[in-house]
Parts: sequence; structure tokens; C-alpha cells
Amino acid sequence: MSYQALSADGTLRWLEAQVVQIRIQNGELAGYCVLQTDVQDSRDSSHLLGQEMEILEMVARGAPSASVLQRLCDVVADLVPDLVCGFLELSLDRKLFRMGAATRLAGEFREIFDGRSVISDKNPCSTAALTKRTVEIANMAESDQRETSMGEIMLANGLNYCKAIPILSPYGNTAGILAILRHQQADLGPREQQIVDRAKHIAAISIDRTRHEEALVRRETQVEQSQAQLVAAQRISSTGSFTSDIQRDENIWSEEFYRIFDLDPKLEPSIDAVRERVHPEDLDLFDFEMKRGFAGEDADFVFRIIRTDGTLRFIRGLARVTHYIGDHPVFMGTVQDITETRRAEDALRRGEEALAKAREELAYVSRVMTISALTTSIAHEVSQPLSGILANANACVRLLALDPPNIASATDTARRTIRDTMRATEVIKRLRAMFSRQSPPMEKIDLNEIAREVIALSARDMREKFIVLEARLAPELPPVTGDRIQLQQVILNMVLNGIEAMAETEERPRRLLVRTALVSEDILTLSISDAGVGIAAEAADKMFEPFFTTKRDGMGIGLSISRSIVENHGGRMWAMSNDGPGATFAFSLPSLGKPTDRSAT
Repeated sequence: MSYQALSADGTLRWLEAQVVQIRIQNGELAGYCVLQTDVQDSRDSSHLLGQEMEILEMVARGAPSASVLQRLCDVVADLVPDLVCGFLELSLDRKLFRMGAATRLAGEFREIFDGRSVISDKNPCSTAALTKRTVEIANMAESDQRETSMGEIMLANGLNYCKAIPILSPYGNTAGILAILRHQQADLGPREQQIVDRAKHIAAISIDRTRHEEALVRRETQVEQSQAQLVAAQRISSTGSFTSDIQRDENIWSEEFYRIFDLDPKLEPSIDAVRERVHPEDLDLFDFEMKRGFAGEDADFVFRIIRTDGTLRFIRGLARVTHYIGDHPVFMGTVQDITETRRAEDALRRGEEALAKAREELAYVSRVMTISALTTSIAHEVSQPLSGILANANACVRLLALDPPNIASATDTARRTIRDTMRATEVIKRLRAMFSRQSPPMEKIDLNEIAREVIALSARDMREKFIVLEARLAPELPPVTGDRIQLQQVILNMVLNGIEAMAETEERPRRLLVRTALVSEDILTLSISDAGVGIAAEAADKMFEPFFTTKRDGMGIGLSISRSIVENHGGRMWAMSNDGPGATFAFSLPSLGKPTDRSAT
């Protein structure tokens, strides 16, 4: 028979009793022999084994680790009296706790551990997770851990003993924690230790399986995200990919490849399907590149295709042999729709041609203005002495025709004729009053805007001569009034002078700095500094005189014209040497609404 008996320590234990008759020689019953065996441990072992089999079957079926860990908690609580156990899991990155299961403390434990950082609280479980070592607190009430969240909950529930055992993964990292809590410190007996060890082992199996599943799901998600990103990237860049065994015509195309060639996604990939889209004039090129592919060479070429709607597209194809299957080369490569790029390049080329033409037209305007200025100056200045010469000549003829001739008066008239002739000669030599003072047609002008236009016109020259341009244009400049073409000509002349000044500069960078500034409430300035040969101090004031030049082939009228234009706009122009190499040319103009008294200029 089997029955439970109360042991000396107050616990119930299972016993098995066997009663054997004792008979004497004649067979008479003399008494009984009672054999009693303590079978508590064996019953516990059998019960534990049965529970283990059921729990392992749960793991094999893929039951959630929380269910498995809760079942383990129940088994430990049944087999080990006066013990509260709990399981914690760690996230894949081992930064967060996740509540696994707990007996009689599930709600409170979940609040302080579930989703919390491993390093947020220096409790025994956190320390065990970080150090991968068992942490034991014999008397929580007297420990420095009593003020932790875990310590407060333990003491509130009358638990004074804690043992946090790390559960390690096969790779040696902390995967979870087995927490054992008791009212008082008590060493685990051999049977109890065996129960705890086996529970920990099964928990490790369940947690490891769960972590593998999570890692697999994460990798699958990452693969899906990577594929989605690849598709998006191909769509954004209009780039399709392909893998091709040309000799066997076995091909794999990406979604964007189908879209670029305007092919039905259900169509079986083949080279012929692509050839049907190739422009007839580019078929020879396409077939030639395919033959190169047969020979195992890399390909990089541009061809045209005609889509079903009749539109023409430019395609760049790149392919490279990656490996061989037998003697068959396998290509991997990309095709990119570069139509918009080609159109942009064509537009840029047309824009550069237009800029060059505009620059030529502006230079032509400059020449016309120069000739006009010279003609006007000569005509204005020479007309007066010529008129005097004509009048004096007529008077001299009349005086000599008198009877008798008035020799004295004729002599004075001849002297005046000589004087006027010398005056005309002086005008031709010096052209001192070179420009008219008539006001040009005025309009509202953004000084920064016309500076940018001139910079654009000069960009090609600067690139060809390796000149680096820096523009420091002051924001929100007030407008000026003036003739746009004339002011552009002034700025262009200054830029070209700077470029020419650096033509032979080799020992330092060629830099051209264009600056605008509002120097006072009603005065704007524009300056251009170069890193060229500079100007001598004594030549600075002469730079703007007509026909004064330091260039071997210069006419000496560009800066004179520029100063005249600026002064006709109510401003002034000057030049100066830089502190370092080069020179600076600048002019100032009154801003709109602040007219300058030109009579004082």
C-alpha cells in the first residue's frame, strides 16, 4: 500500500508499505513483518520526468516560450516548497528584459522588468545578465539592493532570499534569467538542485528556439525590405538589372528592366524580345555587343529603343562576366534609361552655344559703343575748330580781295586759322572729351542680377584658363537706375581685364573675386579683384585716361569708356593695388530713390 506520512520537519512524504506474514515451521501464523520505504524522491523524479516530457513536447510543437516558462514555474513550485521562481528573457540585442513567467509575482515582476533596460536598475537580475554569473542575496533586508525595485517588491512580499541564475545561449551570451526567491535563506538540497537545473536547461532550449525564430523573422523582414528598397532604387534611378546566359538565352530580369523596355511582366525573358525594341539604326551595334558577350568580353554601350507608344529612349547597357557554367559565360549587368540625361546634356550644349552667342553680341555692342563714342567725341570736338577754320578762311579771302588788300587783318585771320587747326589736331591726339554727357535710357536694375549674367557669359573663358571665380554678392541690395547694356559692358570689361591680368600667372592660383556691397544708405559698390600682375601706384590714376594702356596690344579706351558710362550714371570708378598680388577695379552707383547731383561729378 502507499500512503502519506508526516515527517519530523512537518512535511508530508509518500511511503510504500509491504506486510509479510511470519509463520513457524508447522505453518502457524506467528506475526507480521512490515517494510516501509520512503518513495517521495522517486515519485518526484517520476513526476518531474513526466512533466519534462510534456514540456519538451510543447517546445517541439513550437509553443510560445512564455507558455513553456510558465509551465516550468508551476512544476518547480509544486516540487520545491517555500520557493517563488520567475523567468526573464533578454531581447536579441540583449539590451531589454522581457517577462517570461513568474509564480505569485507575475504582475509585479512584469511591471519592473518587461520592456525595461537591462542597465536601468542595478538589481540582482540585471547584474547576473551583465556579468553572466549567478548573483545571490542572502539577506535582502540588510543588503544595498533593498532600495532597488526588485528589492522593494521582495520585502513587501516577505521574501528575503534571492538567487539570480543566468541562462546562457549556445554562443555564451545571456539569453535569460532564472530567479529563485524564498522567505529565508536555505540551501537547495540535491533533489531541489536537480529540479532547478533541469528547469533551467529546458528554459534555455525554449528561449534559444524562440530567439532563432525571431532572428529568422527579422532576417526575412530585412530581406523583404532590401528587395523593396532595391526595387525603389531601381525605379528612382531608372536602372534595371539582369542575369543572362547569352548562349543558352536564359535570362532573369528585374521589374524595372521590364518597365524600361515596355515589356509585359508575364513575358518570358529572351534576347529577341529586347531586340524587337532596339532602334533599327542601332541593331548592328546591339548585335556587335552581343557577339562580344559570346566571346566573354565586358560590354558598355548606348543604344536607342522604340517603345510601344512610339517614343524614343536612350539606353545605356553595362554587363560583365561573373562566372562560367561549363563553357558558357554568365553575365550580370544593368540597363539605365538615360534619355533625360541626354536631353539635359543637349540643352546644356545649346545653352552654352546661346551664352557664347550672347557674349559675342555683347562684345559686338561694346565695339559699336566704342566706335560710337569715338565718332561722337571726334565729331563734337572737331566740329567747332573746323567751323572756325572755314569762317576764318572765308574772311581771309574777302580781306585780300579788297582794293587795296587789308594785309594786317588778313594776317590776324590766318593766325586764327592756324590756332583752330592746332586745336583740331590736339583733339585728335588726346580725344580729351571723349564721351557725351547725355543721360542714357534709364530703367530699374538689380546690380547682382546683371553681375551674374556677365559671370555666366564669361564662364567658358575662365574654365579654359583655369580661373576660379568666387562671387560674394550682398543679399537684398536696393536697385539702381541705369542702362542695363552699358552697365553690363562695364562689368564685362572689368572681368576681361582681370582674366587677361592673370594670363601668365603660374606660381599661384588664378582667382577672380566679384563682390557687391551697400556701403551707405544710398551708395552701392561692385568690385572685381584678380591675382594677376597688379598695377603700379603711379599708373592707378592714369588707367582711365583715353589711350593709356599697359597692354602690348591694348587700345587704352576700355576703362575710359567704362568710367564715362559710370559717371553718366551718377557714379564713380577707381582702381587700386591689392595688399597681396593683383589689383582691384571698382565702381559705385547711387541706389534708386537717392539721385546724385551729376553737376558735381
